[in-house]
Amino acid sequence: MKRYLIRILGLFLLFITIQSCKKEDSASIDLTKYVDNPVANATLDSWLKTTFLDPYNMDVIYRYSDFYKDNDKVVSPANPAKVQPQMQTVLEGFIDPYKKVAGIPFIKKMLPKEWVLYGSGAYQTDGSMILATASAGKRVTIYDLNNFDASNADAVTRKLRTIHHEFTHILNQLVAMPTDFQTITKSTYNATWTTVADATARDNGYVSPYASSQPGEDFAETTSHLLVLGQAWFDARANASTAIGKAALKAKEASVVQYFTINLGVDFRALQREIQNVVRNTYKLPSASFPYWMGQNLFKTMTINLEDQLYTANPMSTEFTTAYNNFKATILAYSSTSKYHLDYVQFRFESTTALTVRGAFTAAAGGTQFFADYTFSYTINSTIGAVTFTKVAQAGTTGSYANAALFTAGFTSSIQAYLTGKTFIADWMPKTIDNTNFNNFGGMYVNGTPTNYFFGSLGQTL
Repeated sequence: MKRYLIRILGLFLLFITIQSCKKEDSASIDLTKYVDNPVANATLDSWLKTTFLDPYNMDVIYRYSDFYKDNDKVVSPANPAKVQPQMQTVLEGFIDPYKKVAGIPFIKKMLPKEWVLYGSGAYQTDGSMILATASAGKRVTIYDLNNFDASNADAVTRKLRTIHHEFTHILNQLVAMPTDFQTITKSTYNATWTTVADATARDNGYVSPYASSQPGEDFAETTSHLLVLGQAWFDARANASTAIGKAALKAKEASVVQYFTINLGVDFRALQREIQNVVRNTYKLPSASFPYWMGQNLFKTMTINLEDQLYTANPMSTEFTTAYNNFKATILAYSSTSKYHLDYVQFRFESTTALTVRGAFTAAAGGTQFFADYTFSYTINSTIGAVTFTKVAQAGTTGSYANAALFTAGFTSSIQAYLTGKTFIADWMPKTIDNTNFNNFGGMYVNGTPTNYFFGSLGQTL
C-alpha cells in the first residue's frame, strides 16, 4: 500500500490513517493541534533539563525533526503531553537502577546521550512495527509515544523492555557481545522471524520470536526479558520448553550474566533486582508478583532450615520460629536412643490446591534421612496473594505418612496450629535477602500482621 508523506513547513508530519490514505483527500486540519510552542512547554523543557540534561548530559528531543529518522519511515510528531510520563519511566526503570548499581561514572560514559521521541510507530515492509532503535552508541529513538499509557502495567513494561533491549545494543557497540552466546542456537536463527510462532521460538531456546532473527537481537532480547520480566518469567519459559530449548535458554542466561558482571563490571543480579523492585512495586506488573507464579505452580517447594546461617542475617518471625522449634523438640524427644534431629520443614506444592508439609529428620549421629509428610489443601488468590491452609485427611498410611503418625500430636500443636485458621499474604521475601539469592526466596505473612511471617528457599521441582 502506498504511503503519502505531507511535509508542512519542514517542521512536522501529519499522520494520515490508512483508511483515509488517498491522494485526493483534502487537508482540512487544525494545525494548532500539532504545532509545538516552546513557550507553552516551558515547564516540560525545564523538567527535561533538570532531570536529564544537567545531571547526565542527556538531551531529550521530542520536537519533530527528519534528521533523527530513516528517510523511508513515515512517522508522526510526539504529543508533548506524553513526553514526561514516558521519560519518567526511562528515569525510574532504566537510569536509576544503573545509577544505583553501576554508578554515575558508568552512566555518563555508557548511557545514551540523545533520546529522540516520535508519536507513531515506524513500520517495516514485512508489516512489523519498530518500537525503538539504537544508533551510533549514543542515541535511542523511541516510537509510538502517543499510545503510551502510564497506567497500563503491561504497556509500560513492554516499552521498558524495548529501552533495555536498545541499550543492550549500545553496550554491544561499545563492548562486544560474548562469542560463545552466538553459537548456542546457531543453527536455528531465522531472518524471517515474523513467521515464527512463539511456541516454536521457545522450544528452540529463544525468549521471543524476534530473538530468533539473529544473535545480536537474541542477546538484547534475552537481557531485556531477564531484567524487566524477571527471573520467574524466564524460568517458567525455560521449564515449558524442550530439554534442548531449556538448556539453550539457561546457557544464554549464564552468558548474559557473565557479560555484565565480568565484561562491564556491573553486577547483573543487583541490576535485575533494582529493576524488578520498580516493576513489582511501582508498575505492579501482575506477572512479576510471587502470588502470580504460585498460582502458576512454578515453585514446587519452599524449604526452611532455621539452622542455616542465612536465617541469622535474615531472621524468621518469632511466631513461626516458636512453632518450628516446638516441632523440632517433638522429633528430638520421640526416642531416647535415636535422638532424631529435624533437618528442615518443606512446603511441597503438589498442585495449585494440594500441599504436603514435610519434616525431614535424621538420627543425631547422622545416617539415613527420613521424611514425615502431612497432607493439606490450600487456596491462592494469585491477584492479591491471599493464601489459606486446611489440614485434610492424610494421603497415605505407610512410608513417610507412617513416620508422620509418630509425631502427629507435636505437629498438630506447632506447625499445623500456626498454618491453619489464618489468611496469609504471599510475597517475595525477605526484603533483606542478598542479591545472589533474591530470586530464590519467597514466603508469606499473616494478613494484617506483616511481622508474623515465614519464608524459605524456592525450588521448581519436587
